[in-house]
Amino acid sequence: MKILHVCAVGFTVKNLLKPQINYFLSKGLSVEVACSPGLEVEQLQQQGYIIHTIQTERRIDPVSNLSSVYQLAQLMRERHYDLVHVHTPIAAVLGRIAAKLAGVKRIIYTAHGFPFHDQSSKSQYRFYFNVEKFSALLTDLILSQSYEDVIKAQKSGLCPPEKIRYLGNGVDIDRFNRDRLNTAEQAQLRASLGIPNTANLIVGTIGRLTRKKGSEYLIEAAAKLLTQFPNLHILVIGGQLNTDPEPFQLELVERIQKLGIENHVTLTGYREDTPELLGLLDIFTLPTFTHEGLPRSILEAMSMSLPVVATDIRGCREAIVHEETGLIIPPQNSEKLAEALSKLLSNQDLRQAYGKAGRKRVEAEYDERIVFERLQTAYKDLDVWPK
Repeated sequence: MKILHVCAVGFTVKNLLKPQINYFLSKGLSVEVACSPGLEVEQLQQQGYIIHTIQTERRIDPVSNLSSVYQLAQLMRERHYDLVHVHTPIAAVLGRIAAKLAGVKRIIYTAHGFPFHDQSSKSQYRFYFNVEKFSALLTDLILSQSYEDVIKAQKSGLCPPEKIRYLGNGVDIDRFNRDRLNTAEQAQLRASLGIPNTANLIVGTIGRLTRKKGSEYLIEAAAKLLTQFPNLHILVIGGQLNTDPEPFQLELVERIQKLGIENHVTLTGYREDTPELLGLLDIFTLPTFTHEGLPRSILEAMSMSLPVVATDIRGCREAIVHEETGLIIPPQNSEKLAEALSKLLSNQDLRQAYGKAGRKRVEAEYDERIVFERLQTAYKDLDVWPK
């Protein structure tokens, strides 16, 4: 069986798709990828992954988009794939059109959160819904990371009910396990990041530095909290992609400086040691306010036995059980974020209770092996699995 994954950038392959690619490679399947060129792609190619570089914009650009469709279709005809599996909004549409033109036997789309959602304007919602509805006609099966999107698709008539099913999201619960941490190495990591010795409470977040991830609300909340918790430190894990349509890092740095809290904030940039970084935290937060499926960062934090504060949007409210594994707050509200963080910062026993419950929830619901098995079942149901 020969599979081609299509997405926009190597970041997606490296940080989201690599575990499932490895799983199916271990099963003896042929798995390749098509995405835009970049540093992550070069690194993955050096590791032996087969990646075809086709420039795929993350925005609507008719000339570039048509070029991507042409090149993708040409690749698919030449390589004779049994299955094309598409990801990320723009690439998923272009990949499905190309696969249909190339006569690929089966087409699957993983919806990492539909681009229409309850935070969309009416015009945005209508546009993206219609694009997704058209694309669904070209798709044999849609796999959703969230139950909410499954229900929405079925109720709205996006596609026939049997064409969409729940996939979920998962993490490596062995790698993301607090018991693996080494105390001396954690102390060295903390020192290397320049976190002051006086910082006895650390709140962190993970995500690309885009406006929609809501890191500015965390910075504003931190400024409010420093009077009550003068030794608080904020760890922002993640960087900014060159391809991000809304670069935000400079604006975030300026905001930190304007609030005068530079000594209380560390921006780590992109890192490979996420479990160890999470191990430094007392609380994890994801103040995102828009396009999410089921955030892996939340699952990683829960797997590391951390309490989580996140916003009342799709995916976040599904992963977190309010007042059991964490707290759910309104989006784009630094005041409510500060209140929730204050509640947890003031109560170590509550933090530990939420963290313990979060770990148990991840073990039961979000072990990545469960997701791999669901995906394997989907492939078999489409009759493309080798006999």
